[in-house]
Amino acid sequence: MKNFIKSIALVALVFSAVSCSKDEAKDYGTVSIAKIIEISPEFSSLKEALDITGLTPTFEDAGSYTLFAPNNDAFDAVLGGLTVEEFNTANPGLLATVLKYHVVTSKVLSGALSDGQSVTTLQGQTFTVNIAAETGEVTITDANAGTAYITAFDVECTNGVIHPIDAVLLPGGGS
Repeated sequence: MKNFIKSIALVALVFSAVSCSKDEAKDYGTVSIAKIIEISPEFSSLKEALDITGLTPTFEDAGSYTLFAPNNDAFDAVLGGLTVEEFNTANPGLLATVLKYHVVTSKVLSGALSDGQSVTTLQGQTFTVNIAAETGEVTITDANAGTAYITAFDVECTNGVIHPIDAVLLPGGGS
């Protein structure tokens, strides 16, 4: 019962982190990226994708990562009615490639992002950060000119930081 209560409290904390305004940073430095993804309902598709591709242990272990984490709506939009598992089966290796395109191999807090910045991902390709001068909104443009908005910033974890996004980033072909 004690663990159940702790789990409920942790879910409440995480929900407040990813639903906070863009200007608010949250520090969950005692919890890994994998745990935040696991207990956050809005990342259930991402959790499934990480599990299917064997990438979950990467985010359980020590390290310093930045994960631009697509929410469930983002996955629904790109999967075209397929489940994550069906997509992975129909496109061997593609899901892991796409997921690695959401990861930076260092901790990048929002204050380190700049307009026009090119960011190299774990997958090897880059995407571009855009910051609107008028509103301060931060978007990411992927290799296919797709755009994702960063919906919350600096969800700090033991092994890095999560920036939730509203679209799945797609790398260019050939990688």
